[in-house]
Amino acid sequence: MSPRSSEQNEKIREERIQQIIDAAIAVYLEKGVRGTEMGDIAKRANMARGLVYYYFKDKMDLFRFVFTRLIEEAKTYISSTLLSDEEVISKLRTYARFYLRSSQLKPHMVQFYRNIPADIPFVFGDKGEAVLKEYVDNATGPLHRVLEQGIREGKLKPLDPRLISAVYWGGLMGGMNAMSSGQVPEEQAERMMDDVIDILLDGIVNKKG
Repeated sequence: MSPRSSEQNEKIREERIQQIIDAAIAVYLEKGVRGTEMGDIAKRANMARGLVYYYFKDKMDLFRFVFTRLIEEAKTYISSTLLSDEEVISKLRTYARFYLRSSQLKPHMVQFYRNIPADIPFVFGDKGEAVLKEYVDNATGPLHRVLEQGIREGKLKPLDPRLISAVYWGGLMGGMNAMSSGQVPEEQAERMMDDVIDILLDGIVNKKG
């Protein structure tokens, strides 16, 4: 048997890391950071504990990696959607639909992103405050800028963008909770997402604009 190529080794490495990440998230949602042990993660990933330690030196190293990767994924999506050249109302619809659909397909991730702000200070230690600030800024900043743009262009009502953001995001979270309940039949999902988005936008769109 010929030795594996560097590409094959890298693929195996990435697959194993993804297994570990998926297992870490699952155990984290059950036990939290403090209650999770590396043995729990190895068992959930169906791999030897030593192999988990081969990739991550300890639990906190693993959780810093998981949090950082998923925070970056969220940042990339938010920026690519809300900072695009698309029309304001269309951007707000696309943004909401992504989170609603994700809540239906990956309900556990709704809980994950809801939980991590409270755990970032513990996971990142001395850097926790800075990481949390950056996370919040990256999550809310692009939305604020889109809302301000919409107000300037007359597409949205001339209200305080901070108030619009709070109400919009609060309503979106309610819709995400409904979509992640597991009680929405697939044939009704699209209609329900449309209804949630219409509710979100109805109060902020400037119909005179």
